[in-house]
Amino acid sequence: MSSLGEKFVLAWATQDWESFAQLYDEDVILYAPFAWKVMGFPAVLKVASGFHVTYPGLRVALHDEFHNADNTRAVFRYAWDWHNTGPFHGQPPTGRRGTTIETHTVRLRDGRITEQIVSTNNLALISLQLERGLEFPLVTPDPALEIVSASV
Repeated sequence: MSSLGEKFVLAWATQDWESFAQLYDEDVILYAPFAWKVMGFPAVLKVASGFHVTYPGLRVALHDEFHNADNTRAVFRYAWDWHNTGPFHGQPPTGRRGTTIETHTVRLRDGRITEQIVSTNNLALISLQLERGLEFPLVTPDPALEIVSASV
């Protein structure tokens, strides 16, 4: 049986939107660098499918995955190889190629994603901001309650 991370990678990479939909709760909330607090599966699908317009032919590979004991939380890390030949947030294609590593932290209910937080390699964000002049949210509070915090 395939894991959540395997199902996500296979469905997203192959544009199997029917299988992709089976991974999500209808009321899912997505937090991602250029899509902060996207609410509802239709909006998440729009974000996910938009990557295939910007980066047609993208390749995705799962590298790591963890689940908590009661399967209410999971983390998976994957890399995707891309070639920017389509527009990105209103910006023209650059023709550049690269690899981005992402870590997704998800909350699950009945095995379906209710919350998804996407963390990407920080250098990739800096590159997107500098090369394209794109703004990304500067205030991105974590939606989960703090477990512990400290300061000097």
